[in-house]
Amino acid sequence: MIEIPTFAAWMEMNRAQDFPNEATAWAVYNDRVYRGMEALLAHPEVAANRQEAAVAEIAATAFLESVFGAAWVKERFPLADHREELGPWVQQAWQRQELARRVFEFQSEPWFADFVSYTETNDVASAIFEADVLQTLMRMPAGIARVTESGVKGQDFDILLNLAHVGDVPVEVKYKQDDTPFSEATVRNTVKSAVKQLPRGQAGWLFIHVPTAWIRPGRGDEYDEALYKALRQTSRIGVVFTAVDKPFHDEEAGKIRHRRFWDLYKDDGASQELWEAALLLRNLLERGWDFFAPRAPF
Repeated sequence: MIEIPTFAAWMEMNRAQDFPNEATAWAVYNDRVYRGMEALLAHPEVAANRQEAAVAEIAATAFLESVFGAAWVKERFPLADHREELGPWVQQAWQRQELARRVFEFQSEPWFADFVSYTETNDVASAIFEADVLQTLMRMPAGIARVTESGVKGQDFDILLNLAHVGDVPVEVKYKQDDTPFSEATVRNTVKSAVKQLPRGQAGWLFIHVPTAWIRPGRGDEYDEALYKALRQTSRIGVVFTAVDKPFHDEEAGKIRHRRFWDLYKDDGASQELWEAALLLRNLLERGWDFFAPRAPF
């Protein structure tokens, strides 16, 4: 059994260390967890049998169970360990590890408890995508805050991003389930729902995850046209980031992985500063630069 203590549990065990602040404690905790995982993955038996991926998955699952409980993890990912043949377990195993990574990375954030509570009671795929957007935005040299759900129209967006030379940028996140068929109405209603949650008088960012089935020749033009029609009635959304996850077989790791692609759409009313910030984020993503973002060891 591989056990990685949560940051809260580790802090409780190391109270005598008298760290000057939480940021220092997190740096020490993060370093020790990384060193422990590196030693485990470098074990001769693990390396000889090419079991690094399996060990990382076991560690991620154990860590997730320490936060949510084994019963919750089993209930939300019931197929993840049923591996008699290639099938639905692939996606659930991937989702389980992705969620574990995000939970680890967000532990030192002031909104961590709220994020855990939200994840416990909401659709897993949607929660994971919101968490991915949070981690993605952390690549930016900016302030990031997850907004607690309030139910107040115009103030119920998901994330508040504070950018130099731009100021506060409200961010809304929408996840379309894989069985959602493509239509102009679907895109329009998704944008309309996001607009209701964003404040008046500010141009924000909208992140949308679309099903892989939406991707086909000519669909990009249809999708952009639908966005154009949906956005021309509002000034609350300046840039739309569209994410699509394409599965592929990683032969070296022996696993099915997903490669994320991002498409940017600029509304005619978006300021140049807001658009340049979006281009910076896309550049960071394309280059794989994540200097500011936390990174899980598994």
